[in-house]
Amino acid sequence: MIKKSNKLNVYLGDITHDTIISVSDTIPINIGYVGSYMKKIFGEKVKLTLFKYPNDIISAIKKNPPDMLGLSNYSWNSYLSELIASIAKKYNSNVITAQGGPNFPNDEDSQIKFLSKRPATDIYTYLEGEKSCSNIVQRIFECDKNREKIFEKPIDGCMFFKPETKNVDQKVFVKGKSLERIKNLDEVPSPYLTGLLDKFFDGNLTPYLETNRGCPFTCAFCHTGNNYFHKINKFSEARIRDEIEYIGKRAKKQKVTNLHLADVNFGMYPADRKICEFLLESKKKYGWPLQIMGTTGKNSKERVMEITKILGNMFAINMATQSMDEQVLKNVGRANIKLDHMIEINNKLRKDGRSTHGELILPLPGETKETFIKGLNMMLNSNVSSVCIYTLILLFGTEFKNPEYRNKFKYKGKFRIVPLNFGEYDGHKIFDYEEVGVETKDLSFDDYFYLRALALLVESLHNDRPFNEFFKYAQLFDIQPGTMIKILYDNISLASENIQKIIKDFISETKNELWNSGEDLVNHYKKNENYLKLKNGEVGGNLIYKYKSKSLLEAQLDWINFMEKQVFKAIQKKQKNIDSVELIGSEISEIAEFCRLKIKGLLNVNANIEPIKGEFQFDLIKWIDDGAKTRLSNYKFKNEREKFYFEFTSDQIKIRDDVFKRYGTDINALSKIVTRVSSLESQFRKIRYDNGTYLR
Repeated sequence: MIKKSNKLNVYLGDITHDTIISVSDTIPINIGYVGSYMKKIFGEKVKLTLFKYPNDIISAIKKNPPDMLGLSNYSWNSYLSELIASIAKKYNSNVITAQGGPNFPNDEDSQIKFLSKRPATDIYTYLEGEKSCSNIVQRIFECDKNREKIFEKPIDGCMFFKPETKNVDQKVFVKGKSLERIKNLDEVPSPYLTGLLDKFFDGNLTPYLETNRGCPFTCAFCHTGNNYFHKINKFSEARIRDEIEYIGKRAKKQKVTNLHLADVNFGMYPADRKICEFLLESKKKYGWPLQIMGTTGKNSKERVMEITKILGNMFAINMATQSMDEQVLKNVGRANIKLDHMIEINNKLRKDGRSTHGELILPLPGETKETFIKGLNMMLNSNVSSVCIYTLILLFGTEFKNPEYRNKFKYKGKFRIVPLNFGEYDGHKIFDYEEVGVETKDLSFDDYFYLRALALLVESLHNDRPFNEFFKYAQLFDIQPGTMIKILYDNISLASENIQKIIKDFISETKNELWNSGEDLVNHYKKNENYLKLKNGEVGGNLIYKYKSKSLLEAQLDWINFMEKQVFKAIQKKQKNIDSVELIGSEISEIAEFCRLKIKGLLNVNANIEPIKGEFQFDLIKWIDDGAKTRLSNYKFKNEREKFYFEFTSDQIKIRDDVFKRYGTDINALSKIVTRVSSLESQFRKIRYDNGTYLR
């Protein structure tokens, strides 16, 4: 029997691991929506409390155990949520525990298997959660809080085991009807405007804004590729405007500079134009947001580009291609824009000083080492700012957990900790892990490691354009970025010991992070000596971003010196009859100095952030503005040398202060920071002439 009091005590948690840093660092609008809808339906009958941090909810459970506990379930907090549910059971054996979220299988057999491993979870709410969670509350009231009666018949939008069969082999699985999606999203009161989320404006969490739900695409690797989410439903323009105004006031007070957009195709719809205007107005009024993280529309790129133009480099455009191979795209139900079209868009965005992010996933079905490299080169050569190469995560709720689909392409998976998602809570070591694809019938395990190392070089040297001028110069001699990356990769043994150690450590850690099963992983890291390595940040992080951060913090000069030599050698080899070796050397040397000064102090909390003066014989600013189409010798100053100034703007300094304060300054914190700005390029020093004119 649930304790009979005037109010039902409900706790909702979107809990993040926070051992190293707060990994899921956004304001929890998910439980905010669930809670605001619940309060709309039940009002004062429900006493509602929301939680983000594990120790806060554990402490609250011990002091005042809830009657009902609802928890989010993602790959990064699934086992943490189960622990919280088990603690709630310990302090109130009659508590009703529920989980909900996308980290859940589609087929019934897998659902039964999934829930069997989560004995502390009574109910799973599937698909949209607002109505299903309120249906649980309604059932509790209908049964006069009599726990035994709650499970006598199905609950729409929910599934559960009959309690008396939960601990036996022949479980009775009960599944309620699937609920229709909420078409008018304004039926769900705003958790911001109702004040439910006020306590999460704590200076640590990033505001999260959702303007619509759904996705018209059917990608096999994505949860929203499910037909259930095919139609787009939207919040009203007036509500979004009011939420941005509400958030802006509070973000200014906390000196938080960034925003996450939950939309999966932002900028693809005409209504998004107004949202951009609201955001720009908020920036002018409150100084927020200065950086926006989000996913732009996969189609209608001209509209995306035009609608988001007013946001400038606050917001990067995604070229989410995933693969450049037509057969691979067919295998995953995707279609891309044409390459010529992509190049045209990238060139336009570059002229406007904006960043573009291309995306590839490794290994998709049918992709080979050769087709992947070919596609990567096509992306690198398209003038995109970054090509983010993601390891394929075999997510619940997607085709990649379907045995038939996996067998068709002979997928082999390995398990790794979701970066930094571990911790010890109430005496229990918890590890949230994910399964990743590392081998298929078309791509070997060795190929996977080769391409992961190549991905590190792309991420460290090409992405966000820290050394863009080297690549642009090499292109004048018909050495394309993809070719130049390959040259650097093949000659890495000629790099400094510092660089070689970074590459060697990355490859070693990439191999050692993978386990044959989740059980093997957990058993290994439960041992104190291994857990200590996690806790000290030695292992368990996001490896690509960890070693990118190491490269840009600890090996800036090493990489610049290495690239200077390798670009020069590549040109010599390409152009055997070079008219002036000395002039080419002089031009490359100036590029090296230019790169050194523009990224000086990047990711370094102790850096001197005062402006830096450099003297140059070539007008690199105009050369870059003109598209770097001819030799630097055509841009030689009339005077022997002219001064350039490299400086951080006041907005950049605000962003630096904000991210260092919130995330920290160690290498794992930096690996988080590089994902919490619209582009790292937006944090390079701005460059101007002596007369005050800036490079676009």
